[in-house]
Amino acid sequence: MVRTASFFTRGLLFTLLFSLVIMDLSACSSPSTQQNVMTSVGTPRNQTLIFQTFDGKTNSPDIMNPLMSNYAIWRGFRELGWGYLWEMDTATGKSYPEVADGFPQILNKQNTQFRVKLKQGIYWSDGVELTADDAIYTLDTYFKGQGKLTNGNIVTLTNYIKSYKKVDKYTFDVETINPAYDFTTVMGVYTWSSAFIMVPKHVFEKQKDLAAFRNTKPVTLGPYVVKSFDPNGFWQLWERRDDWKRSAWGWMGEPKPKYVLYKDFGTEETRTLAFIQNQYDVDTFMSPDSIQSAKGRNSAISTFSDKMPYNDMGDACSYGILMNQEKAPLDKPEVRWALALSLNLQSVGINAMNGQLRASALPMPDTHILRPVYFDPLQSWLKDFKLADGYQPFDPNFATDLSSKLKTMGTSASELPQGNQATSEAFGMGWWKNDPAEAEKLLNSVGIKKNSSGVYTLPNGQVWQLEFVIPADWNKVMQRIGFSIADNWRKAGIQVNARQVDNGEFGNVQNTNSKLVTELNWNSCVFNTNYLTSWRSIQPENLKAADSSEAINGNFFRWKNPTASSLLKASSQMDTSSEKFLENGRAISQEFIKDMAYINIMNIPTTIPTNSYYWKNYPKQDNYYAAPYSWWSSAKKMVLNIEPTGQK
Repeated sequence: MVRTASFFTRGLLFTLLFSLVIMDLSACSSPSTQQNVMTSVGTPRNQTLIFQTFDGKTNSPDIMNPLMSNYAIWRGFRELGWGYLWEMDTATGKSYPEVADGFPQILNKQNTQFRVKLKQGIYWSDGVELTADDAIYTLDTYFKGQGKLTNGNIVTLTNYIKSYKKVDKYTFDVETINPAYDFTTVMGVYTWSSAFIMVPKHVFEKQKDLAAFRNTKPVTLGPYVVKSFDPNGFWQLWERRDDWKRSAWGWMGEPKPKYVLYKDFGTEETRTLAFIQNQYDVDTFMSPDSIQSAKGRNSAISTFSDKMPYNDMGDACSYGILMNQEKAPLDKPEVRWALALSLNLQSVGINAMNGQLRASALPMPDTHILRPVYFDPLQSWLKDFKLADGYQPFDPNFATDLSSKLKTMGTSASELPQGNQATSEAFGMGWWKNDPAEAEKLLNSVGIKKNSSGVYTLPNGQVWQLEFVIPADWNKVMQRIGFSIADNWRKAGIQVNARQVDNGEFGNVQNTNSKLVTELNWNSCVFNTNYLTSWRSIQPENLKAADSSEAINGNFFRWKNPTASSLLKASSQMDTSSEKFLENGRAISQEFIKDMAYINIMNIPTTIPTNSYYWKNYPKQDNYYAAPYSWWSSAKKMVLNIEPTGQK
């Protein structure tokens, strides 16, 4: 097993050698000295916005049917192709109407009946007008296709909606099973997309088998259409519709790029070189070392902020350790707490991210939206919280200690936040103490003890072999964090197999009990104060046997907690803006922590450098008009707000 230290040493040496290569190649081949530059797919570079793909390549590039789970979702459909009833303003966490003509009309006191009106004059890309018939057909298809159509949205909505009917050409009614105070974010967008993706009735109703329908030439509702794609799955090109004004969000203004290209530029080393040479505009999860190298070679490249931690921390999800609590010894809270206390998060953050992290002890990201509602009120509780043996695990000084450590390591004071409040906002309110002695005490209490070699053994005397699944090179940032976590655990005496997997296997492990022991993941996704979107399925009926090979239907945490389940059922009947709903969210967070049901670690450090050689006015900390994520549907705000620089 490769140790973390050697992993990063080799990485540093490679970076130094790579910098020399860059100095030679970029000087002779940079497009900045050329005129009328064309992209690799034959479009004018200065008319083409280019995103590095989120998932590298797709294995199903010709499947563009949103009713199926294996369609090429990471190729721009959320952002450019579909249209939603309501979108999310990711800068504020507030919904706004997109295809709908205003917010839904509530028809009864129970908050279960809603009337939805569509904007008139919105057309599919083939010239057919969007009407309520499309909405009704899509819902019909969801209900009729249960068990055969595989997109998870179908399960979500068929468990949410009781009935629906058309009222007139542009109006339809929906009745929900339970009071639905989150109607606009379930039937619309909560974070990156919507569960309700309307499909064109006039196209889909002609298909004999919708599960087999590949939809390779999709009719779209957004202002872009698929122009071409790579049959090997490495890129997809979109072209702006001539009639973009009649599209789902054409009313918001003209999308600036004529073309948008999603392309995988390869390994991080080759990506960095391409980025320096202005071959693309927005990256996705580039490691801090590569970003620093790229910025040093091209002044057009920048990060979200010029202060630590440099990157946007407002993602809906946070990185954490998913554990199969149905499997021994992870079924014991003492073991889960021992794993948390065996982590030195300061060391993980410095080794893997050069200190660019914001820690979060709660089971959600610490953001400007969530902090005043959930984090601030629980700060005193966290400081006072004790384990069963009386030990107080919370470290409220994590952020200030990290800042001090970074300063001693050479980080300039001008790049560090100044003052306790700014330091807390940058690096988090605190995390758990690194205390291997307390971790050992907890493990000993359940019969897990060290042998003569200092390695933990199970009660039966066998060495405890902990499998820890992490992403391979398709997410370099998570890969590095995963290696560093595994190294921490090994130093504490836990034998860890850090298994790197591709994107497809990563999802299979997440969704299958027989494959999951522990996994570095992003399962707890809470964007605004409505936590139900992420947590509503934490119910015992969603649990499967520890060795089940069936895909789970919910409750990713594999967590059985009667108090949390009861609170969630009660919350599903409440106004999501009510104080009682928010109180329940804080109480559920406390239950998460008591059980250590999910070792939440840090906000996702969205290391997304941008290149302003061809396009400018990206979302930044001082210009936060939208979350800067190219794979969220809100990337449409980027497409609307960026401006050409005039380069040829």
